[in-house]
Amino acid sequence: MLSGKTYVVTSIDLVNAVNRNSKVLAFNPFIAFLGKRITGHDETTSRIVQHNLNGENGQGYVIEIHDGTVSSLASGPALNHMTANMLAEATTFFDGLKAGAVIDLFAWTKRMVTLCSTQGIYGKDNPFNTDVERMVQNFWSVQPLLVVDSSIPALIFEITKHRQFDEDLNTLILDFAPAILAPKGNRARWELGRAFSRYFDRFDAGQSSPAALTKHRYSVNARYRLSSFNQGRLEVGVLLGILANTIPTIFYTILHVLSDPQLLEDVRGEIEALALRREEGKLVLQVLQVREKCALLYSTLQETLRVHAQGSSVRYVREDIMLQERWLLKKGMVVQMPQAVMHSDPEAWGPDVSVFNPRRFLKQSTTARDNEKAFKPQLAAYRPFGGGTSLCPGRHFVTMEAMVLTAVMVMGFEVLPVDGQGWKIPTQKQESMATNVFPPGEDIQVEVRQRRGWEGLVWEME
Repeated sequence: MLSGKTYVVTSIDLVNAVNRNSKVLAFNPFIAFLGKRITGHDETTSRIVQHNLNGENGQGYVIEIHDGTVSSLASGPALNHMTANMLAEATTFFDGLKAGAVIDLFAWTKRMVTLCSTQGIYGKDNPFNTDVERMVQNFWSVQPLLVVDSSIPALIFEITKHRQFDEDLNTLILDFAPAILAPKGNRARWELGRAFSRYFDRFDAGQSSPAALTKHRYSVNARYRLSSFNQGRLEVGVLLGILANTIPTIFYTILHVLSDPQLLEDVRGEIEALALRREEGKLVLQVLQVREKCALLYSTLQETLRVHAQGSSVRYVREDIMLQERWLLKKGMVVQMPQAVMHSDPEAWGPDVSVFNPRRFLKQSTTARDNEKAFKPQLAAYRPFGGGTSLCPGRHFVTMEAMVLTAVMVMGFEVLPVDGQGWKIPTQKQESMATNVFPPGEDIQVEVRQRRGWEGLVWEME
């Protein structure tokens, strides 16, 4: 799979054609090719994963897991339950800032989102609660050494082409003596797998109240008779899907709002008018209203993803296929659709494509000034969550999480950089291909204090 041509597709029409031919231009073969190398599960589990991989004879394991994930993370009661568990944990982090603090913003965001997201997904028995510092350290030791979702194939082929990325990453994925050549990541992966094996050994959905996502996965794993060891190993891959892109996304969304005084004022006004209710001694944030009514905050998140999502969607060509009666794609080759190219195309986004414009995704009637018609973006070029049958099923949860956590931060606190030099948006660490939204190359130290007039108020999520 690592040899042969790579077809790079940047035309919107061709991308849509690729998406329409998901049986022939498939993502699932990469799961079979890289799955064991990423998580370290055994050969028996690999055979289960590969069986009926593309639905040749009905649903196979991968399709069942995918379909259940999509339904579990769709808008509705299951997503609301998971979000409520996440937000209950988040309030403890924001409470810790009320006395005032100096924090490294990315490090703080990374820790908060790691614990809040896993609490929402795994419930009261969340394995991260057993040894918080060790588990967080383990995940962020293994995360730079592994890749997940649509960026996996892009990374592999870039490694093959350039041979310049992290040697540990190469070693784990190429499965060559990882215990010797990538000891830190290999050990962290083993400890995470063991913790989740214990979680599934004692799994009690009634007591732990995990997300529907976790209950479905446990049910499918049990039906396929996967051991708790292999369930734990597979969960390492799930963690990457949950956290790797989400954390940089939330960091950059918060940062873009805080660093733009006019945007900060407008977002605060929008949230206070549409999604916040003051009661005696508390602030009630109406979570669904944040998502459904706060158009400027949502547009800011979308623009954050347009600017900062720089990964790639990739497909494997299972059979020869002709696209648009012109482009012949040969069996065994790879199709790559780089987000960075499409997200920076002036024909799709206008002459200000290189500028962060938080109002870019608002309806034209709200963005046009002086009766001039605003440029209408070609939204088909917007692909931070991929597209087609491999469209990220977690996009609704990520959107809700990012918007609500940003809302609490900007409404409850004044945040200023401590170096006295003003705000700056750190460049992304582009040498790492482990995520679609790359992490910052450096952190930002900020001073956080409660907003004047908002002191002592308790946050409540509704």
